[in-house]
Parts: sequence; structure tokens; C-alpha cells
Amino acid sequence: MPGADDLMMRVYAAMAQKERELISERTKAALGAAKARGARLGGDRGYRPVAGPDAGAAAVARRVAAERAAHRLLPEVDRLRQAGITSRQALARALTERGVPTPHGGETWTHTTVGRLLARTDTPKRFRPPTCFRCLHNLGWWPKGDWQVSGERGRKPGVRFA
Repeated sequence: MPGADDLMMRVYAAMAQKERELISERTKAALGAAKARGARLGGDRGYRPVAGPDAGAAAVARRVAAERAAHRLLPEVDRLRQAGITSRQALARALTERGVPTPHGGETWTHTTVGRLLARTDTPKRFRPPTCFRCLHNLGWWPKGDWQVSGERGRKPGVRFA
């Protein structure tokens, strides 16, 4: 307070002290009345879980919830696909226009949300070829011949043919 002198500050401090005492009296009176009514005050109410949080179980629960939401929304997406709307962006626009809520309850669909929904529900999963050279060689997708993975000190790892 820019205009307050020493006397005013002491008066304000005394008023604040009095207010603290009044609050304390009101709180004690309210707790006494609650105790007289038979209310249980303070302490453990038994709401604590038996075990602590489990990250693995939480991840499984999130995945199951996402899969349920995806399968719940799949009939709407299939109707749009049968109507000729196939791109993820067009599906997102159509779902937003129809007012279909997103899996998290939002209003606006994005192509990413549609892609994730389709990835969870499409039965034939997209095949991604392995990127490991040994895997490619073992599957017969890499040319036959002598090759080795180089990773000597000071050199970048890579593939070297003999």
C-alpha cells in the first residue's frame, strides 16, 4: 500500500489477526456441531486402493477402450465408404458434418483420428516389410551373396558386400 504509514499498517495487522481468530472460532463451532450430529471427522475413510497404480494394466485398459470405440464407430465409417467416400480427409470431413462424436467425445474429426480408427478396425493389417538386412536376406528379399554388417570403430554401420 503506497499511501499507508506505520500506524495504518499496525491497524491492518490487528484487523487481520482479529479476522483469523473469528474464522478459528467459527470453524471450531462447526466441527463441534458436526461431531454432535455423529459425523465422522478426519482419518482414513478406506478409499485407498489395495495396490498402487499399474502402468501395464492402464495401457491395456486404454487399448481396450480405444478398440471398443473404434468398433462402435465402424458402421458409420462403412456407410460412408459405401457412399464412395474413401480418403481419410474426406471421411473426417463427412463425420464432422454428420455430427458424429470422436472416440474421445470431441466434435471435429481429423484425418489422423480416422486413420487410427481404421488401423484398429481393419482386419487385414498392412504388411510392412522388415528393415533389418538380415531379415530381408533370410526371407529371400535381399540378393544372394556374401555380405556382412559393418560396424567397426570409427565407421558408420551399414551393409558391405564382399
